[in-house]
Amino acid sequence: AAAAAAAAAKYTGRFAIHPLLPGVAQLAVEACTGRLKPSWTPAAQRLMATWEKVHHCMPRYAEFLQSTNKKDLKKIHVFMNEQAQAKLAMFYLCCALRLRPEEVEVAGQDSEKLMKLAGEVATKDVEPFFQDCRDFVRNYDWELHQTLDGTTVWREVEDSLFWHHSFEVTSGAAYAAYRSEVLPPQASWPDREDLPAIEAVLARCGSAVAEGGPARALAEDVYQQFLEASSMPVKASFRTALIDHGIMAGEVIYRGEPRIERPPSE
Repeated sequence: AAAAAAAAAKYTGRFAIHPLLPGVAQLAVEACTGRLKPSWTPAAQRLMATWEKVHHCMPRYAEFLQSTNKKDLKKIHVFMNEQAQAKLAMFYLCCALRLRPEEVEVAGQDSEKLMKLAGEVATKDVEPFFQDCRDFVRNYDWELHQTLDGTTVWREVEDSLFWHHSFEVTSGAAYAAYRSEVLPPQASWPDREDLPAIEAVLARCGSAVAEGGPARALAEDVYQQFLEASSMPVKASFRTALIDHGIMAGEVIYRGEPRIERPPSE
């Protein structure tokens, strides 16, 4: 943390903030890294694994959509248009080949068995998967996503500055409470160039953030909120794919990275 503060103290102009701020942000990161994990990664990894199989079949889904007429729609995926139904069946068969290759092989050339398998894959695999995707992206916030993307520029300046600005975006109230607990009143902060005094303040802050310290839970709250907000780019990519492929209604206002990003490993 002292090194982070010293690095931040070198910057002036629009990069200039008091070195104590990136210092205490770095303390929170060091206290929590490797201990806390985002709650959304298991779901994202599971959905990604299925998407990597199903996405090969999406051109067939596009053919299905092109053959439909909105007036034919009675309820989701139930159409009077026979051509559309046939193309939808081909999409589900394609998914069956990706998701249940052994069962497709057993069915062989038996069209009745293949159609039965397609129906089962539709109701038990594909449609539940699409719904899980919709549920996963339901709380996506494009404004938060865009703002988070804007904080990444600070990584090019100094990691601790990135953490400080990111926490302000993702964990505003919690981060303010954490700073109030670990830092003295701002009026008594040492001069930004007085590095020995800054190091002394940060040493006391480090004790407060240590295991069992009075600010440990506050630091964890700040970092956990950041981890949860870090789902936005992944959710954006899933949501964009769902909308672009006609699986979900909605508008894509901010795309961020134009690909589905992998969630972090456990």
